[in-house]
Amino acid sequence: MKTIIGKNLLEKINTLFDFSKFSKIVVLTDDVIQMNLISQIGLIKQSLNRQLTVITIPSGESQKNIETVQKIWEKMFDKGLDRRSLLINLGGGVISDMGGFAASTFMRGIDFLNIPTTLLAQVDAGIGGKTGIDFIGIKNGIGVFKDPIGTIIDVETLKTLPKRELTAAFGEIIKHGVIFGREYFNLVTSKKPEEFDQDELIEIIKRSIKIKSDIVKKDPKEDGLRKVLNFGHTIGHAIESLSWKTNNPLLHGEAVAIGMIIESSLACPSQPILTSEVRIRVAEQIKKAVINAGLPTKIKITNSEEILKIILSDKKNIKGNILMSLPKRIGKVIPNIKISLEKIKSAIDTTIN
Repeated sequence: MKTIIGKNLLEKINTLFDFSKFSKIVVLTDDVIQMNLISQIGLIKQSLNRQLTVITIPSGESQKNIETVQKIWEKMFDKGLDRRSLLINLGGGVISDMGGFAASTFMRGIDFLNIPTTLLAQVDAGIGGKTGIDFIGIKNGIGVFKDPIGTIIDVETLKTLPKRELTAAFGEIIKHGVIFGREYFNLVTSKKPEEFDQDELIEIIKRSIKIKSDIVKKDPKEDGLRKVLNFGHTIGHAIESLSWKTNNPLLHGEAVAIGMIIESSLACPSQPILTSEVRIRVAEQIKKAVINAGLPTKIKITNSEEILKIILSDKKNIKGNILMSLPKRIGKVIPNIKISLEKIKSAIDTTIN
């Protein structure tokens, strides 16, 4: 899989991949992206110089479900797509995840290309070969592992990104720093997210992608090492799912930030490397980074039992055991740490406001 990062890439997309082999090309996007990036969609059409169909769905995490996928499949059949067709996913994490899933299951699988347009999708959902939809309130409860033919990251698309979404992406970026090392952690926490210029963002995107890609190459199906990328996600996904029922749902990166704070506070008696002293020191560093980035640190959900119920359904659990990836230090995360519900509840209760 080829990943291309830079500026003004969409106007020369025809030079980046061989599109001549595809019988039909369809772009999947949402109504907000279509409105904000209408000129970029025009550039794609102009560069490819061939008939292009656009499928537009409503924006938002609430659309990431089997009903929306059914509508996408219907439109793909209506447009006469065959097994040599290509689906281009132009949008944020919802489009990347759901478009990849729709393509991977249509006629038992057609090729897809990701063009993530949010910073979060550029460092997370747009790469790594995971596709999926939300199901019965469980984040990415249904999905498949399938790589796109490539990913195109054009930082020009970030110019229309709201500040909140730019900031939210740093939940995942800070996580990459916790996983990879002190030097990268210090870099991505050295400024407020909005203070990084375009060239600095390109460097951050490149490095975050390399961190994730190197891990995924060694463990594509998440049998072991790749689980470190789930730091902050067991609790993060649960509170994100519950927040969808509120008037102000969390963005994914915001939920991951809170999840990292809670999970890093958990000690594990069976792991001497995760003693209380180490836990407190690392947790304080992570919380400080989250605060400095302008990310939330508290859960606006009153019932921890609801959070625990979702955690018990987490796809990373094995034989009923809740397994987490926890940091030993900045730069070292250990997967498959068994944590009791009692410890999780105690940690969550201190974070509810």
